[in-house]
Amino acid sequence: MAAADEFDPADRRLPERLWRWAMRWLSMGREHATLASQRRKVTQVNVAALMAMAAAALTSLVFWRTGNAALVRGAWLNLPFVLAFSLVWLLNRRGRSFLASWVLFLLVMADILMGIFFVQGTQLFLHYFLLVFALVAPLLFPVSHWRSGAFLFIINAALFAYVDLYGVAAPLALAQIDAASQALVRQAVLGSCLVLVVALVMISEYSAALSEWQLQQLASSDPLTGLPNRLALREAFTRELARRQREFSPMSFAMADIDFFKRVNDEWGHDAGDRALCHVSSILRAQVRAGELVSRMGGEEFGVILLTDPEKATLAAERMCRAVEAAPFEDEGRTRTITISIGLVHMEASDDEQSALRRADAALYAAKNKGRNQVVVA
Repeated sequence: MAAADEFDPADRRLPERLWRWAMRWLSMGREHATLASQRRKVTQVNVAALMAMAAAALTSLVFWRTGNAALVRGAWLNLPFVLAFSLVWLLNRRGRSFLASWVLFLLVMADILMGIFFVQGTQLFLHYFLLVFALVAPLLFPVSHWRSGAFLFIINAALFAYVDLYGVAAPLALAQIDAASQALVRQAVLGSCLVLVVALVMISEYSAALSEWQLQQLASSDPLTGLPNRLALREAFTRELARRQREFSPMSFAMADIDFFKRVNDEWGHDAGDRALCHVSSILRAQVRAGELVSRMGGEEFGVILLTDPEKATLAAERMCRAVEAAPFEDEGRTRTITISIGLVHMEASDDEQSALRRADAALYAAKNKGRNQVVVA
């Protein structure tokens, strides 16, 4: 379980669940990307398209309500863009992410320039959207397409500089709007620019954290069973030994091995053997308490860290043996009983990771020599 200050995509709290649901919806099309950075760009472009669509729709509604002739004309000119931005989502969904990014920028630039030269001029600060999209252009293109991001940055920045420096006169009909309403529209435009930038940065940070978490999971998990791998076991061993020294808390280590596992592979095939490993893994995982660890050390061998006193640790190891034996493995209509042997070590003050592994391995060897399907304590 992740610590409180760590990124945890499995967090069950309602706000985090809603956020993850929204992210899955906003990440439509990222399955076509092979790199984590490309998947992040797909999500960001989807978010930018959604916000541009929402801004265009909201602007049209506000313009219609004013009744001003210039703004009503702008609302009608703006309306086709509300539908056109959905094309960005469609392209991303079909795996055309590079084209989707270009379509997004072309639609945004066309919408903004049309609003500037035919509806509002520069009086209502609409041209500040050019500055925002100049800044986010490098953010919405992957590194492999940096030329596109640089080109659009230059174009948008140059257009913003030009219209901001020379200005574009607003239609005479716009002068009928009182100063307070005009100020409100300007604030809404600037606020929308800020919201867009903040949203894209948040999406970028979340996606980066998710990618990092996924890489950590790949590095520390067994791809077949989903259990922590040997590397994760070593890290947990180091962590628990340090805690044990500080708090003088009990700790035991069990090394489990599936009895006669080679027979499963030889008689039923390696695919069935893989499923048998997953079957045993799920049983062992269900037998440990929160904070304890079951890992796959390799092959048909498992390591278990038990954080309880020696007597309870021995009983827990016995329960693992009985639980595996009591749950026959079923595969394609065939059934066979699987058992495990366990070598158990109750950690002493002088023990470190290597000595515990050696002692547990020796106890496991003894358990196999005594007939298997049992626990031997070192």
